[in-house]
Amino acid sequence: MKKNPSRLSQNELAQLFHDNTLLCFLNREGEFLQVSQPLCKFLGYQENELLFKNINLLQPSLFSDDVRMGFWDSIKKEAHWNGVVNLLMSEGNRKNVMCNFVRLKNPETEKAYFFGVFEPNSMPVSFGEFTANDICFNWFFNNSPIAKSLFSLKTFQFVDVNAAWENYTGFKKADVLNKTPSKLKIHDIFDSSFIKKIQANKDDCITIDEIKLNVSSGTPKYATITFKKIYIHNEVFLLQIITDITDRLRYQKELEAMSQKSVQKKDVILKLAGLVGGDLSYVFKEITRLTAKTMRIERVSIWQFEDENNIIACQSAYNLKEHDYFKQAEFKAHDYPKYFQYLFKHKTLRVDDAIHGEQTEEFAERYLKPLNITATLDVLIQGHQAHYGVLCFEQIGSKEEWTIEDEEFATSIANIISLAVECDKRNTAEIELIKSNQKLVGLNLELKNLQKKLEQENIYLREEIDLVFNYEEMVYGSNSFSQVLTDVERVATTKATVLLLGESGTGKELLARAIHNISDRKNKPLIKVNCAAIPKELIESELFGHKKGSFTGAINDKLGKFQLADGGTLFLDEIGELPMDMQPKLLRAIQESEVEQIGSTKTEKVDIRIITATNRDLKQEVKDKNFREDLYFRINVFPITIPPLRERIEDIPILLEHFVNKYSKLYNKSVKFISEETKRNMQSYSWPGNIRELENLVERAIILSNNEKLIIPDFKSSEKKALISSTSLSLDDVQRIHIKKILKATNGKIEGAEGAAELLKMKPSTLRDRMKKLGIKKL
Repeated sequence: MKKNPSRLSQNELAQLFHDNTLLCFLNREGEFLQVSQPLCKFLGYQENELLFKNINLLQPSLFSDDVRMGFWDSIKKEAHWNGVVNLLMSEGNRKNVMCNFVRLKNPETEKAYFFGVFEPNSMPVSFGEFTANDICFNWFFNNSPIAKSLFSLKTFQFVDVNAAWENYTGFKKADVLNKTPSKLKIHDIFDSSFIKKIQANKDDCITIDEIKLNVSSGTPKYATITFKKIYIHNEVFLLQIITDITDRLRYQKELEAMSQKSVQKKDVILKLAGLVGGDLSYVFKEITRLTAKTMRIERVSIWQFEDENNIIACQSAYNLKEHDYFKQAEFKAHDYPKYFQYLFKHKTLRVDDAIHGEQTEEFAERYLKPLNITATLDVLIQGHQAHYGVLCFEQIGSKEEWTIEDEEFATSIANIISLAVECDKRNTAEIELIKSNQKLVGLNLELKNLQKKLEQENIYLREEIDLVFNYEEMVYGSNSFSQVLTDVERVATTKATVLLLGESGTGKELLARAIHNISDRKNKPLIKVNCAAIPKELIESELFGHKKGSFTGAINDKLGKFQLADGGTLFLDEIGELPMDMQPKLLRAIQESEVEQIGSTKTEKVDIRIITATNRDLKQEVKDKNFREDLYFRINVFPITIPPLRERIEDIPILLEHFVNKYSKLYNKSVKFISEETKRNMQSYSWPGNIRELENLVERAIILSNNEKLIIPDFKSSEKKALISSTSLSLDDVQRIHIKKILKATNGKIEGAEGAAELLKMKPSTLRDRMKKLGIKKL
């Protein structure tokens, strides 16, 4: 009983097809890979006589209109080819055969091969019958979802279009046949230069980008058009393939506009950041003017809290339309609880409909409506210890829909205002410090006449000069370390890579934590990696992570430090110890902001801020070929050099007091006194281990101490006692430190030209007496 074909299995169907069809498979060189028995019988060959033989064995030939062409050369260039071929049979006679070849690809090996079907004694059919009935033509043309049309290469008139083309252009097939695109005013590509180009083109393919097409709807479309010669019944036609790029071009223009606006915002931020440190009133005026102009916002104003946040007063405001500055009256903050509660909680208030907004309705009648303010974007300005005020963007008239980019820009401007305010306070404090120092100089000149009042003057100076600050757990009083912290503040609010340079024990990790804690990433993790403590074989896995089974011992997936630090800060300590073979991988990860786990082919984007530290001279390491120059330049964006303790000896008494208080509480001791001689001896010590060495020394001394006087091992003590609670240097300390610096600069020379006495504007004998009194030994 004959089996129903619809119920045949795939193997049975393939066998039936093989037993009843003249078919073959060819590789990309034209060699037979498989030949059906009907085809072998038709050609008069045995199967083994054809397998792995080139099809040229049959001496096939075909004819175009005016050029005799090679059979295989025509087939291998096309995805689909059909036509009549004259084949040589085994008996020596020839037959005309209709051939259909389709190029396929093996999904496993991705190698191309060709599937061919022969139809003996096929009678010629018309072009219309062929296009209507040919399966391959219907597959690649009529049923294609891509807009395609077919032209005569002689007249460049439409001979066929598919449904996708009709849908795309809006024209009907019956209205365009035997007409040219220029006559239909679709496009004017087919000019004389194009005709010469397509006729002379050897590859038979031309692509033209960004072509404007006039479709029936009246709204132009833009497309990339590919023209390709194809052969049907040995006649050459021109296939047109349309790829629409209308949306792409529109998005591209929108992105260009957004990019241009982003560049403008970035330039404004950089310009305003450069003003920090100048007159605060001028800085405020420039901020309101430039931000209003950049964002095209009618009103921009800066408000400050006063009277313990009970009053908010406008400090500077700018009207874009009138190009004028103005000031508003003061408002009582407690009159608008919803507004300030929301602002204090979320830091940012974005309202597209201010008149009816829940948070702004409290002052709609009094403030918004009279000024016709329809939309507001307000950002809280942070101060050093409390909120400084509010930055307000106000749109007048038509409503403004705020974007995330607008909010980020406003937040950046608020950060600049915060930095400007703190810098202004610092400048004021420095001016006061200069005045205090001037008073100190005057007091020094009167020392000879005020010996009896020295103790009172020292008390006065302690009250006037406060050199001790505690910044992010850092204790200091020297100008050199104060400048380091100024650099920290400036770079912390940016995304710049920071390189911390300094000897061991100078506090590089503490500074890295300070940069992270005052940045906008403080709510995200600070991940530390000590490059010197990780074995060379494991450092790549530690930084980038690995997949399970990627190497021996990788029993589970592991996230790298880059992934753990996503959104936060990655601190690479001792980066000078990083092996050379890891340096290019680290450079790529920093530059591209993306990592690839060991054993994975997928890259992941990360958003991290890089801080590096080293006690090595990286410039010399680069010269010695121990450190890559490109990596050095990439991490050396903002270098900060931390001075060793021997260069900030005025900090030693302050640090000493800090550590004594710290470890006295920790070990329940009551140390209150330290000799002045011990202080001086500690200031004259070189401290190769820096602050870490000092802290360890004090901790050991506290442990060994049994009374109120601190005894530091290996340092000579004195019976003279001084309370540690003083946070300022004594006048003798100031003189002793200064004279030591001068003596060091003159290599111990006291008398003569360029001697210490001349530099200090003192008599040599007076200088010697002063050195003896202060316990300074000649170098």
